[in-house]
Amino acid sequence: MVNTRDIEKYGLLRERLCLDFTNTSDAHPSLPDGEFFKSYYSLVEWAVYAGAVSHAQADTLIAGAETHPDKAGAALKNAITVRDTVYRILSAAAAHQHPKPADMQAFNHMLLKAMTHLRLSTVDEHFAWTYTQADADLEAMLWPVLWSASELLTSHDLRYLRECASEDCSWLFLDTSKNHSRRWCSMTLCGNRAKARTHYHRARKGG
Repeated sequence: MVNTRDIEKYGLLRERLCLDFTNTSDAHPSLPDGEFFKSYYSLVEWAVYAGAVSHAQADTLIAGAETHPDKAGAALKNAITVRDTVYRILSAAAAHQHPKPADMQAFNHMLLKAMTHLRLSTVDEHFAWTYTQADADLEAMLWPVLWSASELLTSHDLRYLRECASEDCSWLFLDTSKNHSRRWCSMTLCGNRAKARTHYHRARKGG
């Protein structure tokens, strides 16, 4: 069974699936080397933690990766490409800018591929979106990420999308604070660090 302890310590925000995905790289105090996806296993580890796949699906994906390491390597490379594309689009949206046409073209190509696996199914007494081949395709965890990004980009929540104001962090988050004045992805990490730096510089000037 996939163990999620390694990613739990990074404190992902768990606000939207696509945001947790983009926040696995770039500058952040909990990611000093700038990258979490160092292997296909770490990609699956994140997917379980974020709820993109179940533990049972993860075990099948890991088994498939061990049988086809070349395909696992290609899936990891594509995951990073998807992440970087989604990040650039969402970062532009957070800055109230239009994303680059090339990024939108790439995103729509990725989304179209993911949507070929999407099905409306009956689950217990309810209807739900499910994905075909999700237990076998090594890129299955990317499909709900792309769907999540498309939902965020077309939702009213997009107005609350922010990029962390810390000078050493570029994580994205949703500002759902009462006055919509949140500046940092995490007050515990980035917020306190920023305040400590401000206090330090003020103390030096005062001295």
